[in-house]
Amino acid sequence: MAMTGTLGRPTDTVPDTAAPCEDRQVPEVLIRPRTPGDVATLTEVLWEQQPSSRYPLRNPLPIPVEHFLHVDDAVAAWVAEVDGRPVGNVCHTRPPSGDAVSEEENEACARAHGCTVDDLAYVSTLFVGLGTRGLGLGRRLLDTVVEDIRRTGHFPCLEVLAVHPAAQELYVSRGWREVLRARPSWMNGVPDDVPDVRVMVLPT
Repeated sequence: MAMTGTLGRPTDTVPDTAAPCEDRQVPEVLIRPRTPGDVATLTEVLWEQQPSSRYPLRNPLPIPVEHFLHVDDAVAAWVAEVDGRPVGNVCHTRPPSGDAVSEEENEACARAHGCTVDDLAYVSTLFVGLGTRGLGLGRRLLDTVVEDIRRTGHFPCLEVLAVHPAAQELYVSRGWREVLRARPSWMNGVPDDVPDVRVMVLPT
């Protein structure tokens, strides 16, 4: 569900189960690679949906929003565009590193996939705007990043928080399975009543 080692790592908020607005023609949706010009609009979309989704978990973030969106370190990133406006985001990032919990997560994912840690890739920073939920954007973004990860010969992993049940439902429905529960370093300072992240993999 993210920059690795930051609050951007989990791929947490994709409640596509909400019904689309009635009396509105279903718009045409485009999934395309993200460009630098998308970042400002995606930042607006991110904060518009945060109060209802709790994603990101903290507002304000303890890092620049550009780091959260992996502007400089994503392997690849995509947006969902509706009526010419970016309204959703997802990133393909490298495995987290730099602390013991990250190593534990990576080892659990590598065991589950039967590969090395270098063969892993993470789905990160997946979210969609409030006004477009119910259009299947989260599912389409997720399928896009998974296809890219597999195309490059890597194995998909992600983190998701229990406080984001709609995201968990999406992942489970697409075949993801839990391999570990952990409290990574990006959760430092998060209240103790927030449960540990679920680390998940998508088997082939």
